[in-house]
Amino acid sequence: MVYLPGVPRIRVLPDPLINQIAAGEVVERPASVVKELVENALDARARRIAVRLVAGGRELVEVEDDGCGMDADDAALAVERHATSKIASADDLFSLTSFGFRGEALPSIAAASRFVMETATVPGEGTRIEIEFGGAAAVRPCARPRGTRVEVRDLFERLPARRKFLRRDATELRHAVATLTSLAYLHPDVGFSLESNGRVVLDLPPVADREQRLPDLVGPERAAAAVRVEHRAGAVGVRGFLLPARGSAEAVLAVNGRVVRDRLLVGTVNRALRGADGRLEADTFLNIEVPHDAVDVNVHPTKAEVRFVDPGRVVAAVSAALVVARPSLHGPVGIRRVVTVAAPVPAVLPFAAPATWPRTSGPSVGEAARPFEAAADASRQSAVSGMRYLGQYRDTYLVVEDDQGLLLVDQHVAHERVLVERLLDDRTPPAVQRLLVPEVVELPTQLAATAEDAAAELAAIGLEIEPVSGRSVRVLGVPAPLPVSAAGALVERVLRDLAEGAEPATELRERAAASLACHAAIKKNRPLSRAEAEQLLRDLASTRERHRCPHGRPIVLRLAHDEIERRIGRR
Repeated sequence: MVYLPGVPRIRVLPDPLINQIAAGEVVERPASVVKELVENALDARARRIAVRLVAGGRELVEVEDDGCGMDADDAALAVERHATSKIASADDLFSLTSFGFRGEALPSIAAASRFVMETATVPGEGTRIEIEFGGAAAVRPCARPRGTRVEVRDLFERLPARRKFLRRDATELRHAVATLTSLAYLHPDVGFSLESNGRVVLDLPPVADREQRLPDLVGPERAAAAVRVEHRAGAVGVRGFLLPARGSAEAVLAVNGRVVRDRLLVGTVNRALRGADGRLEADTFLNIEVPHDAVDVNVHPTKAEVRFVDPGRVVAAVSAALVVARPSLHGPVGIRRVVTVAAPVPAVLPFAAPATWPRTSGPSVGEAARPFEAAADASRQSAVSGMRYLGQYRDTYLVVEDDQGLLLVDQHVAHERVLVERLLDDRTPPAVQRLLVPEVVELPTQLAATAEDAAAELAAIGLEIEPVSGRSVRVLGVPAPLPVSAAGALVERVLRDLAEGAEPATELRERAAASLACHAAIKKNRPLSRAEAEQLLRDLASTRERHRCPHGRPIVLRLAHDEIERRIGRR
């Protein structure tokens, strides 16, 4: 055979490299390790599963169960590639009822970490296996209770290309909590616990059914508002609950008790639950039941996606179930209804030039590149020198005229820019308006972990909170003059934004300030008086960055006079 010079030859990869490639497919982050190990514990018929994390799981993921365990021979085989007790022939791939089936999870995890597994089928007669980053397995006997404990340390330490994609510890913890709560919802008869850096995050005792498990996951108040979903169309059943969304909607979707992130199902849920404003109206906890031979779960390395024999029937069943349940999210509609009258629009904008927050120095008068200059106008026709405020367009954009043409100023993003600069002004901390009676807010478990991690940064921008117990936090103060009546809802929205904003390069304080400013700023479709609009223009003139909001959206659109005349045919 003749090989051309410089053309790479095909070669068989060594086993350690093969395992590291498989690790990248199976293990995306610490939460992936939690998912694989907990599902193994469920397959071992565990009644109690304990998870322990350090540094969000990057330093340690430990999962211990009281399941059936393995003897020495099975334990040694379990860390070999494609070794599994779940299948024996190709036909078994299409009738799986267990969670694990690929036989790659343990060797893939061991290839990316310092791996220790202790397991026993009989109390006192166990096996201990140690593997360091895919090296040779050291096997020896040990004494331990019946069940299995897996310890995964220093995940991706020797795979820096993968480790750099891990996020902050709080973000990784949030993903691990979401993974465990999904599995806990689907398996209410199993007890789960999660400890992070020595602190108990979850402690879920076994209960009779999913309805009893729901209050432990979302809180009793939210669980009381849950709407039951129960629908069957032939062989396809849809069961679960909808909860009115708070902030960004969340979803637990499962097929035959297996958690999935299947795009077909996610798209179906989003279409069925999206409101007129484009937001999802509900958090979903759904399990889709199909015959095992009508779904292929062997299409994704992490078992996150599935393939249905008849996807149209599944989509129709899920859509029908949600269409029937969705109206109940808004409560029963009867002859007598309680009507809430909107409060009158305040005379001044929130945060409008408070005396306690000094403004940054404005630009010099006459500087053409900076059009918003604070100045008085005796005729009240002008709020800024050389400019005239003309009015609002669709109660959303301020229309301003200057010598060069027209400017449209987005009132929401302009106010965002004003607020975020005041919140981040290091010269004078923001004034805090303390609540006479602190408000206790019950959070989802993922957000409670974020609250503890972000408390110091939130305090730096005037939002003072402290953990109480479990998932609850106490709101002590908000940046003045933010209305204290909105404190609890504001805290939850800001924490959701922090939990979802996983960019490690952005300071937490900056993200918190941007989130707070976004939620506190005036909204579109709100009429402003001339005094309010001119005050906002003056405040914008005093900012350092007046072209874009903290999220990068443009604040001002300029329409030059020459361009207007050209387009209208005068030139």
